[in-house]
Parts: sequence; structure tokens; C-alpha cells
Amino acid sequence: MSPRTTPKGADSLRAEDVKLEVPEKGAKAKVGGLASWVDDRSGVAKPMSYLLKKVFPDHWSFMLGEIAMFSLVILLLTGTFLTFWYVPSAGQVVYNGSYVPLKGITMSEAFKSTLDISFDVRGGLIIRQIHHWAALMFTVSITVHMFRVFFTGAFRKPREINWVIGTILSLLAINEGFTGYSLPDDLLSGTGLRAAEGFIQSVPVVGSYMSYFLFDGGFPGEAIIPRLFTVHVLLLPAVIIG
Repeated sequence: MSPRTTPKGADSLRAEDVKLEVPEKGAKAKVGGLASWVDDRSGVAKPMSYLLKKVFPDHWSFMLGEIAMFSLVILLLTGTFLTFWYVPSAGQVVYNGSYVPLKGITMSEAFKSTLDISFDVRGGLIIRQIHHWAALMFTVSITVHMFRVFFTGAFRKPREINWVIGTILSLLAINEGFTGYSLPDDLLSGTGLRAAEGFIQSVPVVGSYMSYFLFDGGFPGEAIIPRLFTVHVLLLPAVIIG
């Protein structure tokens, strides 16, 4: 004879089926209360939960967008550090810093401040290198991402707007990189600016006027570095983030 079973309905729950919630105590309760207080006033729990539960595809190429995003965060942090010591000026000064081979050489304030960051500011050189490599990762990841979207046909309807936005972001990233490596006012910067000036002057009819406006006169002038600094630090990042 089979043992008698007791039906489990709403009115016949066994005592062991009922789970009692024990209030949390100590530091854990305080942290939970603080989190609830913040969430009640900001509503951050839902988007944070969405991000933490996001499922990423297995193929590495789908991570290029995340790589670009995290590279941008690193660029913003390291770039903020560099602006504390960088001087965006083409005014001439005599270098008397720690880099002995260039002591007594007349150079621009921009180049002098770059040397000071590299050799005199504690941690400055490694921050410059992190900023440099993060910029390369940012530009390359966006460009490769655009190639992946193109060759897989992911730009087709209804994603054509995303394709246009991605193309614009790629062009902005390239221009952000150009303005950034033009700021130290070293040999690489001067060569790049001279090439850019030649490209601008080659534009029919308006090229010479555009060059005169950009450099505030003849090349190189003293206005180009402050203008590039404004574009690199304020305008382009605002457009990319916005």
C-alpha cells in the first residue's frame, strides 16, 4: 500500500516550504541601504543590471565596439592628466630640464612641456605611452569594426543610420589622432602639419585662404598649436561622446 501523500495547496503549505527572510545586519545592511537610497533617487539599478547581464557574442570581432569604448575612457583619463602640465604655446623658450642632450636649446613651450612631462613629472612618461597606445587602439578598433560591418553586410536596412554614424565617428577619431600627435611640436608634429598645410593649399581657389585662416598667417605661425589644442581637448571629444 502506497504511503499517503498530503496535497500542497495554498492552504496546506508545510512549514519547511516557507522561507523566512532574515533582516541583514552590520556592514552588509548599511551597503544595501545606501544602494537603495541611491537607486531611489537616480534609478541606476536598471541600466546597471542590464549592462551586467549583457550577453556578448563568442566571435572576437563583435568585441571591437567595447574595445573602442574602453580605449576612449582610458584616453579621457590619461588626457586629463596630461593637460595639467602641457602648455599649448608656440612661444620660444630655452630648455633647462632633465634631458641633458637638449639643455640650452631654444624650443617652443609646447615641446618643452612635453619633455617636462616625460622626464620631470612623476609617472608622466608612462601616462604618455598609455595615452599613445590607447589612441592607436581606439582608431584601429573603430576602423576594423567598420570593415567588419561592411564586409558582413550589417550596414543594410534597418541599420543604415548606425553605419552612417559609425563612419562619421571613424573620421572624427582619425582627426582626433592627427590633432593629438601635432601637439608636442616635435619633428613628427612639424612634418605632419607641413603635409596638412600642403594638402589645404592644394584645394582649388580657396586653399590659400583656408591655410592663412588656419595658421593665422604663414606656416607655421604661433596660433596653430593653441587652436589644435582646443579642437583636440574640447571640440572633437564633445562631438564623439555626444
